[in-house]
Amino acid sequence: MSKKTPSTEPDSITRRRFLTFLVHGGWLAAMGIIVYQMGKFLGARDALQTGPEPVVIAGTSDEFPPDSAVYVSDAQAWVHNDGRNLHALSAICPHLGCLVRQKETPNTGYQCPCHGSRFGPHGELERGPAERPLRPLDIQTTENDTVLIRT
Repeated sequence: MSKKTPSTEPDSITRRRFLTFLVHGGWLAAMGIIVYQMGKFLGARDALQTGPEPVVIAGTSDEFPPDSAVYVSDAQAWVHNDGRNLHALSAICPHLGCLVRQKETPNTGYQCPCHGSRFGPHGELERGPAERPLRPLDIQTTENDTVLIRT
């Protein structure tokens, strides 16, 4: 019988050690993905955002006719004109972050195409799985009739 002699090369790695590194690396990658997804699900990304809140120019008040809701893509927001005032709601579903759409009947509210959450015309939660209403956004009209949304 011949004895196996260990390699004298300093950079050699055994198959067992390589597979151990491979398994541990895969495990660490999987844990990183799980932690990232949990943070996303629990809303940690909102807590990590710093700095001033961005302001988006949504247009002029003429672009939001009475008794209508208009989607402003730059702000990811729905602007609802109730005939007297403009109201802005985040179009991001509080469940898992999908963009909500108007219900089949315009001006009756919003629905999430991903998981079916439904919200009233002012963002109030009507049906889950979301557990919170749509987030209201600050909206104002300037002296020169420009509509600004703080996201």
